[in-house]
Amino acid sequence: MTTHKIQPAHVDDRRIIPGSPESRARRIRHLINLITLIAVIVLLLAWPPAASAQITITLDAIDFSILSGNRVQIELRLSDPVEKPQSFATYNPARIALDFPGVKLNLPQKSQTINYALILSIMAAETPERARVVINLIRPVPYKIDIINGTILITIGASGDAKYTPGETELHRIEDIVFERGNAGDGRIHVKLSDPFIVIDTHEKGDNIIVVFFNTELPKNLNRILDVIDFATPILTIDTFAQGNDTRMIIKTTGNYEHLVYQTHKQGSIELRPIQ
Repeated sequence: MTTHKIQPAHVDDRRIIPGSPESRARRIRHLINLITLIAVIVLLLAWPPAASAQITITLDAIDFSILSGNRVQIELRLSDPVEKPQSFATYNPARIALDFPGVKLNLPQKSQTINYALILSIMAAETPERARVVINLIRPVPYKIDIINGTILITIGASGDAKYTPGETELHRIEDIVFERGNAGDGRIHVKLSDPFIVIDTHEKGDNIIVVFFNTELPKNLNRILDVIDFATPILTIDTFAQGNDTRMIIKTTGNYEHLVYQTHKQGSIELRPIQ
C-alpha cells in the first residue's frame, strides 16, 4: 500500500512588528478610511431631502395706508423676498394688476374693500403658475412699485416714476404681433410694444375678446387678419386694425376657455387656455 503524505498549505507566518514600516502604513490606511467614512456621513446628514429642496413662497398679507396728497400705499408681505413683480394696467375697467410667478396665496381673505380716494378694492387670485393681485380703481391713475426689505409697496397716485398718466397724448406704437401654440393646446398672442407705458384694455363680447391699445398706432404691415384655426387652440382668428388714435384687436374664439392678459415691460400677452 502506497501512503501519500498530505503537505500542509503554505502559510505566510510573517508577523507585523509594532513600530515597523508595515505597521505604520497599516495605521495610516485605517486612519484614511476612518476619515473618509466620517466625511461621507457628515455629507449625507447635511444634504437636504429632495422634498424640501424647493421652497414655496407665499403671499401672506395685504395692507394699505393713507398718505398725504390723496395717495394710498398698498403693502404686500411675502414669506420670502421676490423680484419686482410683473405689472400692467387697463383703462376700462380701470385696474392695476401685479403677477408673482411661482408664488402661492396664504391670505385670510382674498378680497377687501377700500373705497378711499380712487381705489375701490383689492383682489387676489392664484393659478398653478402664479399669484395675481388686482387693484380696482375708479379711474386710471399713476402708480409706482418699490421693494423695501422684501416688502412690495405700490403707491397709488404717485408722481415721478409713474407707469402711465390719464389723458396722455403721446402716441405709442405696436412693433410686432406673434401667435404661438402651447403644449397644452393653449393659444398665445404676443404683442411687441414700443415702450412699457401703453394702456391695454380687454373685454369679452359674445365669442370675441376685444383688446384695445390706447394711443397706439399700428404699422400697415400689421393691419391684417391672422387665421390660426389649424393650430387647434381656442383662438380662430386675430383681426388687428387701427381705430382713430388707438389700435383694436378682435380675437375670435371657440369652445370653453379661460384667458389671461398681462404685460411684461415691452410685451403684452393674451393667453387662452382650453377648459376640459
